[in-house]
Amino acid sequence: MNIFVKKPRLSSYRKIENPLDRFPSWQTFNQIDKERARALFDYRDGKLYWRNMVGRRRPEAGSELMRKTTGGDPVWVISLGSRQEVRRYMRCYLVWNWHYGKTDRILRPLDGDHLNDCIGNIGFAGPLPQEDMPEPAPAPQPLESKYGVNCPCCGAGVQVMTADLATQVYGITEQQARILRAIWSGKGKPVHMERVFSEMYADDPDGGPTQEKMYLAFKVAMSHLRTKLEGSGISVETVGYRQGYRLILGDRATSSDSPA
Repeated sequence: MNIFVKKPRLSSYRKIENPLDRFPSWQTFNQIDKERARALFDYRDGKLYWRNMVGRRRPEAGSELMRKTTGGDPVWVISLGSRQEVRRYMRCYLVWNWHYGKTDRILRPLDGDHLNDCIGNIGFAGPLPQEDMPEPAPAPQPLESKYGVNCPCCGAGVQVMTADLATQVYGITEQQARILRAIWSGKGKPVHMERVFSEMYADDPDGGPTQEKMYLAFKVAMSHLRTKLEGSGISVETVGYRQGYRLILGDRATSSDSPA
């Protein structure tokens, strides 16, 4: 009696695909930084275009490469460098570099079309091999603030001071802030008292109290304002008798202004 054993057909088993198997052996994962990508290319309609049309370049960057050796779908490839040291790049990586800089992930088309390099069609297929991962960019050195303070919003060292920022940083009251904004608007030129009074009582339908009372309130507020600004690099200087006040900006200078 003959017994026949049915062997499983190999075609019935589906091989689990390794993302690396779909790429050729040449340096597929070459990348450039964002600044260089934007200097070389313009991105429109899901494609890269040369900014500098030299030689026989077509406007659209890259050429279609048939990956016959690996059986993979065709991809767009861009060559960069001199003839002696030319390097080839998959266009999808350069599109990613143009938008976000270098990546440590293998890129793949979300719709399965390897010729569709639109940024919205680029997804991830696992981490890059360790030897192909881009070197991490060095962390930028934080700039020291000219005024010895950091921005309350982002924490960065303040390089350009404004009246509103000074108000937040140095705990300046609303009345003092109105005076500072009025004098700041002069950009270093004298600001007359009428302009300061207008700012101080901008919300008063009657335009404020008498001239004498306004000046008295100004002197008190100015005294407190100067105290808060001491050593900040921001000072208010009396220009001269009845000529007003002007703003002086320096680097953490200690105020030596004359009294109001």
